[in-house]
Amino acid sequence: MSLLVLEIFGFLLYTGILVYTWQRLSNSKPLGSSLSSVLLASIFIHGYIVYLNIDGGEGHNLGLFNIFAMTTWISMLIVYWNLLKHQAHALLLISLPIAAVSLLEIAIFDSTPAKELNQSGNDLWHILLGVSAMSLLILAAMQALLVLYIDNGLRNHPAQIHSWLGPLQSMERYLIQLLSAGFVLMSLALGLALLFPSGAETNQSLHKMILTILSWLVLATLLLGHYKKGWRGVFAAKWTLVGVFLLLLGYFGSKLVLEFLLQP
Repeated sequence: MSLLVLEIFGFLLYTGILVYTWQRLSNSKPLGSSLSSVLLASIFIHGYIVYLNIDGGEGHNLGLFNIFAMTTWISMLIVYWNLLKHQAHALLLISLPIAAVSLLEIAIFDSTPAKELNQSGNDLWHILLGVSAMSLLILAAMQALLVLYIDNGLRNHPAQIHSWLGPLQSMERYLIQLLSAGFVLMSLALGLALLFPSGAETNQSLHKMILTILSWLVLATLLLGHYKKGWRGVFAAKWTLVGVFLLLLGYFGSKLVLEFLLQP
């Protein structure tokens, strides 16, 4: 099976799980015991695709779409664990289409040429921590959207809120848990970047660092306000989206400029 066929198959598998899950939940039916096995197989295929694209035997490819697919793969691992432990059906529904799109992108778009990595151990730890932090914070942003949706529904159309979404307080608590874990990893990655700079002094890397620091300040203020003053609910959800947007704009925006807009 060629890599392209495998990528399309992974996309279709995620899409099929999304359609099945939505139909079952919208009709108040249980998902069935086989869903977790199929989802785990899909995540395994996703991880194998990421491995083949990043480390395909002719160097390493850390291009925009490969990093995005790696980020969504780590996110899906976390979603799977929470599905088993907390029955997080809503987070599964909102994360599946993003994971599917990440596989479709690397199947359609050409990526940057592979090259040998010469980074030090600090640089590799920075990459690993950064991708893991983005995975958690992307999930936090998804959870923030769910909090906003449920809050708006309870205020305006309470009868239309599905029971499988869960209580608002539980959704808010899980948002803070994801945000806190992602913030810790983000702080470690940012600390490594500041203490051991790689030496790449381009305008794009400067913009990336500025936006990342702004994101860190927003999320740090939000978490401090939550634990000290009890900030939560819609306020916390909206500022979570602002902080995560700044982080994604800094990282993926800079890679988009470098790999596509500034290509000779």
